[in-house]
Amino acid sequence: MTEKNDTLASADSELAQCEAEVSTLLRIIAELNVKMGALQIPREPKNCESQGQACTAVSSLSSSPPAPQPSPVVDTGTASVESVAKQGGSEELWARLQQVLSSLESSASRGRTLVEPYVHDDGKTQAEHITAARESWVQATEVLEEMERELGISYTSALPSEERQRYQKDVLSLDKFNRDLIANIQSRQDELKSAEGAILEMEEEKKKLREKLEELKRKWLIWASPSPPRSPSLSSSRTPSPCWSSPAFPGSPLLSRRLPVSPPASPSLPPRAHPSSSMLETDTERLQRCLERLKARNERLTAALDRRKSEQEQVSMALSRHEADCSALNMALAYCEECEEAYSDLLSLYEARKQQSAALAAPSPPEKPECLISVQEQSVCKHVDTAESTQSSLSAEEFEDKTGMIRQRISRLKQDRAVVCIPERTRTGEGKLSPDTGTLAGARRNSSVSSNNPKGEKATLLYELVTVREEMSELRGLIRLKEKERRCLEFSLMAQRCQDVAGATIAESLREELDDRRAEQQRRDENRAKLESGGEIPGPRNHAIMRELRAALLREQTLKRRMTSLRDSLDSALLDCTTHRRVSKEEVARLSLCNNKAMSAYRNARKKHHEQLWRLERQMTAMTERHAAQLAELKATLEALEWKREETVL
Repeated sequence: MTEKNDTLASADSELAQCEAEVSTLLRIIAELNVKMGALQIPREPKNCESQGQACTAVSSLSSSPPAPQPSPVVDTGTASVESVAKQGGSEELWARLQQVLSSLESSASRGRTLVEPYVHDDGKTQAEHITAARESWVQATEVLEEMERELGISYTSALPSEERQRYQKDVLSLDKFNRDLIANIQSRQDELKSAEGAILEMEEEKKKLREKLEELKRKWLIWASPSPPRSPSLSSSRTPSPCWSSPAFPGSPLLSRRLPVSPPASPSLPPRAHPSSSMLETDTERLQRCLERLKARNERLTAALDRRKSEQEQVSMALSRHEADCSALNMALAYCEECEEAYSDLLSLYEARKQQSAALAAPSPPEKPECLISVQEQSVCKHVDTAESTQSSLSAEEFEDKTGMIRQRISRLKQDRAVVCIPERTRTGEGKLSPDTGTLAGARRNSSVSSNNPKGEKATLLYELVTVREEMSELRGLIRLKEKERRCLEFSLMAQRCQDVAGATIAESLREELDDRRAEQQRRDENRAKLESGGEIPGPRNHAIMRELRAALLREQTLKRRMTSLRDSLDSALLDCTTHRRVSKEEVARLSLCNNKAMSAYRNARKKHHEQLWRLERQMTAMTERHAAQLAELKATLEALEWKREETVL
């Protein structure tokens, strides 16, 4: 609503501006008429009368529309009498001007009549009226400029002619751009409406599917409703009885309980109950087989879920343990590097001190530097003290400073030694992933040892087969996508080769053209030298040479034209190659996006399918429990009836 109000306000402002410009134009025309009337030119009486009528019409038109904005000051110049007297088609100009003024008056009156009910009109009519007013204004300005040029009237405008023309072109281009934007917005609105319609259709289909589901649920409940009440004493027995599939003897009340599947209004026929009982038995057998299949599937899924949970827990534990070991090893590595650096500094200092002392004094049996690496920090400090006391020829202050710094560093490393802890090595085979499924081998081995049930193993194998098939389908989709990418790359390579061939062709043609020009220039120089040399060449031969030169020039021009056409064709081919490459890239991106969407939709559908299977399994387990309870109750009633019959017989 706010956008519509904004468009209406902008349209009103543009219409008012157009009316102001039209009124300004009419005022200028009236002033021109006054100036022309002031000129002393002998005219015919008919021409005078027509000009008087036009002046009165223009004055009435200029006085009728009120100007909402102050009109710009226009300085009109004086035209010469001779230039006006030379013009013979003034009547035609006045007739054209009157036609333009009448069209302006009609468009202005139509715009004024449309201003009041403009709020209730459509935006298309607004744009049409505004464009009509602008076109009429442009036409009037063109006619006025043409009339001024023919009459020789000049005036100084506020803007130069080039800027005024550029301003008019900008106004027209902006108007066209506005129309394009309005059309684009309308198309977007149509697309939005179509999308809303599609969403509504999808909602209706969803409602229909829900209604069908509810109807199926009601039918299933109606079919399962004529079951006897469950006795609390026999609800715990879930094992199916062997008498489930055995036919009941005639005259037992079991038939009367199996028959009420028919509507309650129809009377039951006890003597003809054998077909319905056989159908019921077949249905029960089919349901029992379905229950067994679903039980096996449920066991398989529960076993796979438990296995995956245990594997996930083991993987998370192994990952946390490895992270802790990695951090501990990093700390130990940093500590070892610092220790190595400190001891290397101490060793280099000791060796320098020893070399200096050996150069000054007699050589004494030096200690091996390897012992300093293996001894502890106290012995190292003692060696440093002895070296410091015995060899005083070195600069003592520098030596003491360095040794003090190294001692502080070694003491700090001693304090940090308690923090460093190297983790123990784990057993081989523990925490490793199996190469076939990518899961932990230990967990799979334990689960396989613990699962001695062949049905469970078969269920797990089937589940793994299903997962492998799903992974294979995903891999096939990825392979297809990679093949499409490879084709696109091959196309781009072919386009690049075409570009290379075109570039080589252009270079070769340019080289040939340069050689031809050089040969032609050489021939021209030779001919010019022969002509300048004198009477060696006779006159007819000179004419023949000139004709050959002209023919060569014509051939050169044709070759140049062919070269330019060839260059243009090659440029167009290069542009086509670039556009094809861009289109292929966009197609690859679109296909990858579609593939990702399809894969996500497939994953969502698979997840929903698993959830539906889980719900169906729960429903089937509830149905099995209820059928087991019903069988137990029926068995108890049969035993009671048998006992009563035996008593009556006795």
